[in-house]
Amino acid sequence: MRRIASLAAALVVIVAACGGDDTSDTVTETTPAPATTTTSTTQAPTTTTTEPMTDGVTFVGADGAETVITDTSRIVSLNGDITEILFELGVGDQVVGVDVTTTYPPEALQLGPPLPPARGFLTAEPVIALDPTLVIGDAQIGPAEVVDQIRSAGIPVALIELQTTLEGIRTKIETVAMIVGEEEAGAALADRVDAEVAEATELAATAAEQPGVAFVYARGPEALLLFGPGSPTSALIAGANATDTVLGPPVGPLTPEALAAANPEVFVTTADALGSLGGPDAFFELPGVAQTTAGENRSLLVYDDALFLGFGPRTGEALKAFVLDLHPELADNS
Repeated sequence: MRRIASLAAALVVIVAACGGDDTSDTVTETTPAPATTTTSTTQAPTTTTTEPMTDGVTFVGADGAETVITDTSRIVSLNGDITEILFELGVGDQVVGVDVTTTYPPEALQLGPPLPPARGFLTAEPVIALDPTLVIGDAQIGPAEVVDQIRSAGIPVALIELQTTLEGIRTKIETVAMIVGEEEAGAALADRVDAEVAEATELAATAAEQPGVAFVYARGPEALLLFGPGSPTSALIAGANATDTVLGPPVGPLTPEALAAANPEVFVTTADALGSLGGPDAFFELPGVAQTTAGENRSLLVYDDALFLGFGPRTGEALKAFVLDLHPELADNS
């Protein structure tokens, strides 16, 4: 149980984790049945602030550290979602390094070997060796002493707040844009993502039924997690006009008891998670899965990790695919 607890802490808001290409893979073996009600998302509070200066930008990050940013010519991104935002803002040519959570866009994969995972496992030497003028990550980057070590080398490190709601994506985009001095491009990107998300949620709202859904995350059969209310996946489920049936915390261990309480009609997971288990058959053999309605009907939707969990520029695309998979009758209206 200690291993599961520590993994849950590391992945509590796992956005922009791992993944493959920019398309969703769907394994659908039954049509989802109706459930109950939907909920709306609200923007997560943020304490991150930015203050323009004559000689750069002063940024007070999620860790409370004040950083003065004067040079963005060599950026290291420690999160896949932030990498996607940087490239969408048009500063991809200034990115000199990314960590393993970056799987998109393809250009970012040409930067050389990725850095080790930065969430909880950050090491200073590989980052410093890239000679960056700016390092950007989110609030889960650590350990804190390693972040301090990078700062002690004279490298600004900007850590932004985590966002776990659809509305919070705008905050994330605008914060990154302010840090790199691309506010106009950031506003345009945020407007585009808002419009795409709104299109998907408006389409979902026309569905007559609201299936019960549970999201499962795995890194092999010994590391099984169930995401619940307060997680990014819960916001996606609500946005798709479905019901998150998980009753536990944002991230908790996957147990037969938790699955019995949730009893979803549809399971959702990611391609990497499914691959780590050995495929769909292995998924449905997990303890407690076969006893749920979704397990009995072998109802499972599978998506690219970064696309579904990233909460970045492609979230509207991910949400629309999710809506159409949950509500296939809406395809003619999309």
